[in-house]
Amino acid sequence: MHTSRCGHGSGAPRDYLAQAERIGIDVITFTEHVPLPHDLDPEREYAMPPEQWPDYIGEVLELESESVRVMLGAEADWLPGRMDHVRALLAEAQWDVVLGSVHMIDEWPFDDPELVSAWDDKNVDEVWRTYFDVFIDAVRSGLFDVMAHPDLVKKFGHRPSDDPAALYLDAARTLAAQGVAIEVSTAGLRKPCEEIYPSEEFLSICAAEGVSVTTGSDAHRPEEVGSDFDLALGALRRVGYREIVYFEKRQPKAVAL
Repeated sequence: MHTSRCGHGSGAPRDYLAQAERIGIDVITFTEHVPLPHDLDPEREYAMPPEQWPDYIGEVLELESESVRVMLGAEADWLPGRMDHVRALLAEAQWDVVLGSVHMIDEWPFDDPELVSAWDDKNVDEVWRTYFDVFIDAVRSGLFDVMAHPDLVKKFGHRPSDDPAALYLDAARTLAAQGVAIEVSTAGLRKPCEEIYPSEEFLSICAAEGVSVTTGSDAHRPEEVGSDFDLALGALRRVGYREIVYFEKRQPKAVAL
């Protein structure tokens, strides 16, 4: 979950907590975007300014609820060659979970709706291959507990000409070997791809390889908290999952489906 601090969301942490209370979710985790280097986000459209980072941490830690456990998390972009910046910001708190994500290929923010026209000049097959190469590097880094929206590259509906099963299998085997979970995110249902991240084919391969999963709505507005979780749970059951995990102090806690 994100908040207005990220620059492309709305609402305060207490608003997200209130929605979770209303719909009966008993564990939530805020995973605000780690601030990016200034040259990658000069207008602070993708993440908060670094000076707000301690305020975000404090806001989440101060939340209290009788019915909902509140966890502190972060979503950190994998930025090859520039991770010292990320590591320094992650050192500022004791996290319950750190999500890894790939939003940029060679510093091109491929999932930005304002820059979607850049896809017109790209070879989609090459973008998919590069995305999964970068994704695997992120998994191998040892920095992340969970990889967020694992096939984000499909966001605008661009699909490779070949079956991506081999890409999915390489990713799943790396996730399993590194003990990194994936997020089953319903946010894709709200995007042009109109599909859960990851696809059911990718999710099925992850299940076969023994990759752990957690669930997320990637909410950027309070009303999106827990959105379409019934569809996510249905997909998980169809491919053979019998439990999901959440994280506390960076340790997975299993919950039976």
